[in-house]
Amino acid sequence: MQWSTLGATAVGTVLGVLATLLTDQARWRRDRSERERDVLRTAFVGYLAALSAARDAFSRAEPSPERVGKGHVAIGEHGVYAAQQQLELVAHQALVDTAARATLAVLDFHDAVVAGHAPNSCQYMGAWRAARRTRMALINEMRIALRRV
Repeated sequence: MQWSTLGATAVGTVLGVLATLLTDQARWRRDRSERERDVLRTAFVGYLAALSAARDAFSRAEPSPERVGKGHVAIGEHGVYAAQQQLELVAHQALVDTAARATLAVLDFHDAVVAGHAPNSCQYMGAWRAARRTRMALINEMRIALRRV
């Protein structure tokens, strides 16, 4: 047997093993990235759905001055805080902070509604627009986070 044949076989075997390892590692990274994206997407959708449900329920609330400042109870009943806690576990801090601002904007909207401000009043419209603006900022940040993963 020639040494060159043995050497070529050994080099070929080593190269084949290395190529297989590199391919498996690339597949593992891609699969992990897809799982992370799915976890984020699920948390994002859950939070946005809870926040929208609370905001929509608040828009139909009857004026009740004694409930001003008690929106945190109502928002908790819609699962917003639970969904926000899930976000805190999987999302980066800047996104969590934006979500907190969105929650506070919906709480301000709640207070405007239960304070008795009419839907065409400046207070109502200002609170509604702020809630919508913070929600859009949050959605934009969520899109960026999903592209990063």
